[in-house]
Amino acid sequence: MKFRLAPLLALLVLIPVASAQPLPDREPAGTEWIVRPSPALDAVLLVGILSGDEMQSEIYAELIADVRPQLSEDTLGALDRLDRGMRIERGLLTGPVMANILSAGPTGSLDEIVASARDPQERLRPNLEETPGWDAERAEAIFALMPDMVVALEGLKAFGYGAWYDAHCRPQVEAAAAGMQRQLVPHDVITQQERLVGRGLSPQIEIDLMCFSKPYGISVYGQRFLAHHSYDPQTQLRNAAHEILHPPFDLEDEGLFARLAGLEADPWMRSIVENHDPAFGYNSFQGVVNEDSTQALDQIVSERLGVARDPAARWRRADGGMHMLAAALYHAMKEDGFDQRGGRYEDWLKSALDRGLLAPEEVRRRAGEIVGGDAVQHWYEVAVPEE
Repeated sequence: MKFRLAPLLALLVLIPVASAQPLPDREPAGTEWIVRPSPALDAVLLVGILSGDEMQSEIYAELIADVRPQLSEDTLGALDRLDRGMRIERGLLTGPVMANILSAGPTGSLDEIVASARDPQERLRPNLEETPGWDAERAEAIFALMPDMVVALEGLKAFGYGAWYDAHCRPQVEAAAAGMQRQLVPHDVITQQERLVGRGLSPQIEIDLMCFSKPYGISVYGQRFLAHHSYDPQTQLRNAAHEILHPPFDLEDEGLFARLAGLEADPWMRSIVENHDPAFGYNSFQGVVNEDSTQALDQIVSERLGVARDPAARWRRADGGMHMLAAALYHAMKEDGFDQRGGRYEDWLKSALDRGLLAPEEVRRRAGEIVGGDAVQHWYEVAVPEE
């Protein structure tokens, strides 16, 4: 059975810009922004950090060294079991994935999060079942780890997480939230996204500003995502342009994935899927298609909003240069005029595949037009051999 990466598991690894940049002037429009702290979900992300997230272990090394020795043996045991069950055995990012799942229930307090972790079938599953790409088997595997999440969160409560968060995080997060809200209000992301996905979206975007989310931007339940409070306004706007688009197509569309079978079997593409750093996520072909489609679309949205990064520099560097398909999709949409006329991305993608615009050799050629031949060649050099 192929696993298709559901939007509630979709992640974006961010490289924050070096210094804050002002947003371009815009007239207030249809997007309704809500920016706030979320101490309870920050606790879930802290569990992921303390349990062994590879990408966060260096960023938060001092925090880990300070907090872990203050936790009980039972708590440390639960953290280690979570790491084994999520990261080691399943290749999942513990904090982000658990935050995604738990965001389907109430998140106003740590007690509410713990209550959801104690009873995920009643408090989480009904909402999760309504999400695109719902995967009951995968959800049950994660639910089975919730008893250890309860122990870990209760251990943080015993450590004094509430007072510790107030002292170490709350002032800067609340200040960032107030400033960010003012700067984002004039910018209409939703209208630009609707133009490209061909469906109506809620006008509301919720951003929960976090202390423990670096280097991730994390899409959670609803039109809501988690982002670090230090990211500047342009980064937050680009983050919103990306996260709300997940997924940009029907994750259960067999016709679409049948059309993609040739690309999936291509040795160069297999190399990207199988040989990129698994810590970045996107560890299946379907996951790469979901993420790279979203990145290509968000690049177009960001260009129309005036906050886009250079696509060549972006896709040469991001996640070790694995998003070659994003560069190719972006090139094809621009050449075909989809970026200007808009429509339903899923229909355009099927049409592009039917017309040969995204045959494996065309994907490589188009990616090379954006990022250069060396970046494309890299994945030949590490390509898995044909069976």
